[in-house]
Amino acid sequence: LLFLCVWNTGVGSSMSKRSDMFGVTLEELAQLQETKDIKLLERLGGIKGLVEKLQSDLARGLPVQEGESHFRDRRACFGTNVFPSPPGKTLLDLMWAAMKDTTLIILMVSAVVSLFLGVTIEKEQGGWIEGVAILVAVVIVVMVTSLNDYSKEQQFRRLNAVRADKLIKVVREGEVHQVSINDLNVGEIVKLDTGDMIPADGVCIEAFNLRCDESAMTGESDVITKSATAPFLIGGCQVLEGVGSMILTAVGLRSERGKIKALMTQPAQETPLQEKLEKVSEAIGKVGFSVALLTLLVLLGKWLADFYLNERVWHWDMATDLVKMVTTSITIVVVAVPEGLPLAVTISLAYSMVKMLKDQNLVRKLEACETMGGATNICSDKTGTLTENRMTVVKGFLAGRMFDKVPEPSALPKEFITLLADGIALNATANASQGENGVWEFVGSKTECALLVLADKLGVKYMDVRRGGHVDEVFPFSSSKKRMSTVVALPDQSKRIYTKGASEMVLALCTSIVNADGSISPLTAERREEMMHDVIEKMAGEALRTIGLAFRDLPPEGYASPDDAEKDLVLIGIVGIEDPVRHEVPHAVAQCQRAGITVRMVTGDNVITARKIAQNCGILTDGIAMEGPEFRSMSVAARDKILPKLQVLARSTPQDKYILVNRLRELGEVVAVTGDGTNDGPALKEADVGFSMGIAGTEVAKEASDIVLMDDNFTSIVKAVMWGRNVYDSIRKFLQFQLTVNLVAIVVTFVGAVTSGESPLTPVQMLWVNLIMDTFGALALATEPPVPELLERVPYGRRDHLVSKNMWFNIIGQGLYQLCILFTLMYLGSPLLGLEKHGAVHNTMIFNTFVICQVFNEVNSRKLTSDLNVFSGFFQNYVFLGIVVFTVCAQYFIVEFGGSFTATYPLSQEQWLACVAMGAGSIPIGLVIRLLIRPRIVIEKEKKVELDPLVVRALWAKVRAVSVFVDVHDMVRERRHEKMQRAVKKISLMRAFRRPLTNPALGVMIGKKNAQHNVGILLVLGAVLVLCRNSGSRLPLLCSMYRNNTVWM
Repeated sequence: LLFLCVWNTGVGSSMSKRSDMFGVTLEELAQLQETKDIKLLERLGGIKGLVEKLQSDLARGLPVQEGESHFRDRRACFGTNVFPSPPGKTLLDLMWAAMKDTTLIILMVSAVVSLFLGVTIEKEQGGWIEGVAILVAVVIVVMVTSLNDYSKEQQFRRLNAVRADKLIKVVREGEVHQVSINDLNVGEIVKLDTGDMIPADGVCIEAFNLRCDESAMTGESDVITKSATAPFLIGGCQVLEGVGSMILTAVGLRSERGKIKALMTQPAQETPLQEKLEKVSEAIGKVGFSVALLTLLVLLGKWLADFYLNERVWHWDMATDLVKMVTTSITIVVVAVPEGLPLAVTISLAYSMVKMLKDQNLVRKLEACETMGGATNICSDKTGTLTENRMTVVKGFLAGRMFDKVPEPSALPKEFITLLADGIALNATANASQGENGVWEFVGSKTECALLVLADKLGVKYMDVRRGGHVDEVFPFSSSKKRMSTVVALPDQSKRIYTKGASEMVLALCTSIVNADGSISPLTAERREEMMHDVIEKMAGEALRTIGLAFRDLPPEGYASPDDAEKDLVLIGIVGIEDPVRHEVPHAVAQCQRAGITVRMVTGDNVITARKIAQNCGILTDGIAMEGPEFRSMSVAARDKILPKLQVLARSTPQDKYILVNRLRELGEVVAVTGDGTNDGPALKEADVGFSMGIAGTEVAKEASDIVLMDDNFTSIVKAVMWGRNVYDSIRKFLQFQLTVNLVAIVVTFVGAVTSGESPLTPVQMLWVNLIMDTFGALALATEPPVPELLERVPYGRRDHLVSKNMWFNIIGQGLYQLCILFTLMYLGSPLLGLEKHGAVHNTMIFNTFVICQVFNEVNSRKLTSDLNVFSGFFQNYVFLGIVVFTVCAQYFIVEFGGSFTATYPLSQEQWLACVAMGAGSIPIGLVIRLLIRPRIVIEKEKKVELDPLVVRALWAKVRAVSVFVDVHDMVRERRHEKMQRAVKKISLMRAFRRPLTNPALGVMIGKKNAQHNVGILLVLGAVLVLCRNSGSRLPLLCSMYRNNTVWM
C-alpha cells in the first residue's frame, strides 16, 4: 500500500514526461528492467547509449559536480535508494495488545462488578473504592508494560537501520569510492566482485566469469552467467563468482526488490532462550492457577459453611464477598504467571545489542547473543582478525635476487619493472589512493593494495597501466587453488596471462624464471627446492605472507581451460608481505583461554608463517599445527584424536574449515567461527555463532553470519563472549528474583486466605508487587553491565539448566526467611507490636515488609555465584539504582498517602524502621547462603617436588646470604615474615622465571625438564618452608635438599 501510494502521488505522472536533463524516462527504464529485452536496450543505443542518456561515463562514472549538489536533480527524477521502514506499532497499539491479556481482562471484569456492587448495593461509604483502585492499578501496569515495549521496539528499529546499511564500491570522477547503499543513484557505475550483493537493478557493462544467484528474486536455483546477451542484474542477488561492473537503472522502491519489499513484513522471531523461558512461565503459571483455584475453593467452602451453619439469608450485598474471593484468586494468577521472563530476555537482548554495537559487534540474529555466552571453541581467521590487515611489502625475491627491503627503481632493469607492474596492476581488482597527508587509502583486498603500493614505490602508477591495458579474461581468486589470474591482450594481438597467489603453489606451476639481466632461464628442480628453503620458508619464518608472481605468453591456439593456461609459468618474483599482529590480540587470546575457551587459528597461509603468527598471538602453545590437506585426508577417528591439541590449521580451504566446525559441534562443543569470503558461508552457517568481517567480508559471508565484526578485530569477539555470558546471567538473576517472589506471594496469599478467610495482600497491593517483580525487576536485572570476572570462569554447558543448584539454594533460603518474617508478622505481630489483629496498621506492615524484602532481595539477586560482595558495581549501574530509588519512593507514597485506595495506613517512624530492618535481613541471610555454597579448597599434603641441581645450588647461595639464625619465637614471627619478603625481592634469579604457578595446591610434582617454568616460585616456597623450621633442623634439611635435589612439602 505504501508503494502504491508513492507511485500514484508522483511517480506515475513523472513517468510519462521525458526529463529535460536526461535522455530516458522512468517508464522506459522500468520497461527495460521488467522485460529484460535486449532489443529495447539496443533501441536506447546499447550500453554506451544508455550510459550517455543517463549522463554518466563508462570510465569516470558520475561527475563530481552532481555530488556537490547531492545529486538533487537526478534523485528528483529517478528517486533514491532508500526503502521506507514499515510503520511500527504506536503506543496505543501496544497498550491495546497488553490489555488483551486474559488474566487482566478477567481482573477488569471483576473490578467492574465490584465497582457496580459497591455503588448500588453496599451501604457503607467508599464501597466503590476497591473496584476503582483495581482498574487504576491495571491501567498503570498496562502503561508501564507498553512504554517498556515501545522503547524496546525503537531500539530494534535503530539497529535494523544500521544493519541494512552497506558500503558499495562506485566510480565517481574516475576514482573508486566506497559509499553507503542509501546514497546510490540511477546512472551510478558500480564495481562488482565475488561475494558482493547487487545493490539495485541495472545493466552489466563489463563481466569476467560473472555468475549470479538470482534465486532470492526469481525462485530459480540455476546460477546465471552474465554476458552481452544476458546483461540484466537484479538488486538483492548475490555475485557467486567473477568480477565486473554495472550501471544502475532503478533504485529504491522502483527496483524489483523495492516493489516486493513494499509488500512484505518480517515478523519477529523468538530466540531459543525466550522459547525455553516461555515453557518455564507456562509451568509456573499452571502452578499459580492451581493454587488460585484451590484458594477460591477453600474461601468458597468456608463461606458456604458459614452461610448454611449460621442459617443466613441471601441478600445481594453478599455478592461483594463472592466477587472479592474471585478477585483474590485471579490476583494470585496475575502474580504467579511470570510474564516478565520473556520480557526480561527481550530487554536484555535489546540492551546488549545496542551496547555490542558500540563494541563493534553488529548482531544480525538475536539468538547469537545468548549462544555466544556458552562458546567453548573459537576458530578464527588470521588476516585482519588477529593481525592489523595493514599489508606492506618489506622483502622480495625479484629478478633472481633477494632484497631485504623494497629496492630502489634503479636496482632493477626497466623492462623487469614494467613486467612486474603490469602483472600487479592488471591482475588485481583492488584500488589504492594516496591522500594529501601521504596516507594510503585502500579499497578491496589489502594484499593486492600492498602490491599496488609496491608498484608505486618502483615509480609506476597503476591507474596508468590499467588505462593502457586491455583485460581479456579474469580467473578470480579461488580458495582451493590459492591463486588468481588475468589474461591480457598485448599490442601485437598476442595474449599473456599474469598469475599471483600462494608462493609455493605458484612456484610449483613455474618452469622458468626471470633473471637479473632480464633474461629467462629454466627453473630446475634443485633451484626450486633451494628457493623453497632459502626464500619462502625463510620469509615465512619471519611471519611474512609470501606471494608469488608469474606470467606466461599464451600460444596462438589459445587454451582449453584456466588450468591449461596456468601452466609452464615464468616466475617474476616472490614478495614478503608484513601484516603485524594487533597489539591487543595476545591479551584477548589469554582472556579466552582463562575463560575456558579454546582458540584455534584457521588460515590460508603456509604452515611456517601460520605457526609463527600463532605463537606471537599466544594461540600456539604446546599444541599441533598442520595443513588443511593433511587434516582433510584423515579418518574421523584420527581427527578426533588430534582435535584437542589442534591449534593451527594452515593452508586451509573453506571445506577444511567446515569439516573442523562440523566435527567440533558433533563432539558437543559450542563453536564460534570467523569468515570473510563467499566460500566461508557453509562454515558460518554450520557454526553455533558465525562472525563475518564488516570491512573485508563479502555480502555472502555477512548474510550467512550471525554477528558482523565492524572492525574485523579479535578483541570484539572476546567482548561478544562477555556480553553473551552477561545476557545469560542477567536472565538467571531475574529468574532467581522472580521465583523467590512467586514462592512467597503464593504461599502467603494461600495460607492467609485459608486461615483468616481473606488474603493479607489486597488485589491492588498484589498488582503493585507484580509490577515490581515483572517490569521493574526485568529492567533492573536485565540491564546489568558485564564485568571482567565473567571471563574468569568456564562456559556454561550446552544443556545446562536455567536454574542452577546455587540458584535453588538462594531461592529456597530467601523464600524461607521471608515466609518466617511474614508469618511472624501475620500471627504474632499483633501481640509483639501491640497492634490490632488484621487491622489497617497490621496489614500495612505486612504489605510494607513484603515489598521491602523484595527490594533487598533484588540486590541479593545481582550475584549468582558465591561472590560475597553483592554491592560490587552497584553504584555504577544507574538503571538499577534508579529503579530501586523509584520503588522505595513509590512504596512510601503508597503507604503514607494511599489510604482506602491501596488499603494502607500511615506508619510511624519506628514501624518504618522495623519494616526496613526485617527486609534488610535478606542481605546477611544471602551472605550466609553464599558462604554455605562456597567451594572448599583442599590442599594436598606430602607431595614431592624435584628441582634441578644447578637451581638448588643457586637457591642455597641466596638463602645462605640472606637467612642467618632466625629464631622461631612468637614475638618475632611478624618481623621474620617481612624480612623474608624483602629477601625474596632481592633474588635476581626470580627474573628468569616469570610464569605464575597455575596449581593453587602446593603439592605439584615438577620434573627436571619443566622445572624452569615454575622453579622461581618453588624456590621461594622452599626457602620459606626451611626458615619456618627450627634452627636445629634447618641446616640438615638444606644440605639434604642440595644433596638429593628434592624438597618434601
